[in-house]
Amino acid sequence: MYLKKFLPLLLILSLLMAMPDTSAQKSKSKTKAKGKTTVISDETRQQSALFADALRDFYAGNYESAESGFRKVLAKDAKNDAVYFMLARIRKEGKNYSGASYYLNEAIKLDKSNVWYKVELAEIYDLMEDYKAAAKLWEEICKLKPENEYYLFSLSEDYISLEEYTKVIDVYNKLEVLEGYNEEITNAKVSIWLYLNDIKNAVGEYDKLIKEFPYEPLYYVQAGNICQSNNLSEKALSYYQEALKLDPNNTMANMAMANHYLSTNDRQAAYQSLLKAFADSQISIDDKLPFLKSYFSKAMKNPSNETISQCKQLAQIICEAHPDRVEGWATMASLYMTEKKYDQARKYFDSAISIDKSSYALWEDYFYCLSQQQDYASMVSQGKEVLELFPTNAVMLYNIAHAYYFVKDYNKAIDLLQQAAVYSYDNNLLANIFNVLGDCHKELGHKEEAVKNWKTAQQKGLNTQDKIKQLGD
Repeated sequence: MYLKKFLPLLLILSLLMAMPDTSAQKSKSKTKAKGKTTVISDETRQQSALFADALRDFYAGNYESAESGFRKVLAKDAKNDAVYFMLARIRKEGKNYSGASYYLNEAIKLDKSNVWYKVELAEIYDLMEDYKAAAKLWEEICKLKPENEYYLFSLSEDYISLEEYTKVIDVYNKLEVLEGYNEEITNAKVSIWLYLNDIKNAVGEYDKLIKEFPYEPLYYVQAGNICQSNNLSEKALSYYQEALKLDPNNTMANMAMANHYLSTNDRQAAYQSLLKAFADSQISIDDKLPFLKSYFSKAMKNPSNETISQCKQLAQIICEAHPDRVEGWATMASLYMTEKKYDQARKYFDSAISIDKSSYALWEDYFYCLSQQQDYASMVSQGKEVLELFPTNAVMLYNIAHAYYFVKDYNKAIDLLQQAAVYSYDNNLLANIFNVLGDCHKELGHKEEAVKNWKTAQQKGLNTQDKIKQLGD
């Protein structure tokens, strides 16, 4: 803070300003041939020494001793504004803000021109959450120091607390005069205008930037986005088109156009815009994922060569632009699985799982893919790691147990199936668990156990009558 930075200088200056006033009343003058020399009295020296000692105590954190010293000075010089300031600092350190405000007001009465006292008092009012009093004081300070950005920001914060948003805009405008156009300030002003439901002025903030920087596509896009979000599609389109005239391959402009086309259900035009935008690795994948999810949802609900092909192309571009993110790889794997192209799906699942091994949904789809390939050995091999991740998941236990059944490790399958039965509360899953348990016991020659488990499976809703009858025969 400015005050902390300049406090030592402030105190020295305040001391120098305060002490001559006292000495002027009590000092003796000697007249010489070439002028007059002011003699500082012993009393003034004593006051200076007391003040200096109290100041040292203050900075050493000995506030009680410091206050005692400052009050001794005050007893000798009741109009010493620097002492009142330091007493306020002591109250502030003790979080006694009302006491600090009292002493600061006393200091200001004695030295109305001292801006540092007013700054400290304004900050005290802010700490007291008396934003009205603080704002009034910051207004005065900003008039005295109109080019100080810190003071303007402090004033704007109080206006925000008071919900006087148009006054906040006025302060931000003054900051722009000092700093030039600043993206953060512009965005803040736009947010305020939108909060006030003033779309015209919100767009107008970007119109100012467009006027100042007519060859910057971003400002056209930002203005268009406000229009698009507020049902002004035609006006939004004109801004986007201007941006693309300046830069046909501009990523943000193409993504904005895609969003516009999707709002009018022109998916083909949106797709062409996204092809240009998705390849830019500098644009966050989080900005791209809503579009990818939209095309993926369409491909899943209405699978066709066109919907699947478009989604694949977008997902593949994301894989290339953001190879360390799982979303592109997982989307490609799911699309291939939808087409029952399990070899290709498996390759993408391998990449996705290497990035995110903690996703249950990925492992579940991956194991389905392996089961469709009848690659039970891989399921068993991978299952060891998966069971460490999901040791109580009944579905995963069942899937891996089933794989052990197919590789003829019946005892391991039985162990996992029994665990799955403990964690499952779904009758359909329990029916399948007991059915495979029966199959395992049959292979091990445990006829009674086999029949027992098949009967339990039948009670859960699965028809195992043929198995029971065949083993009985």
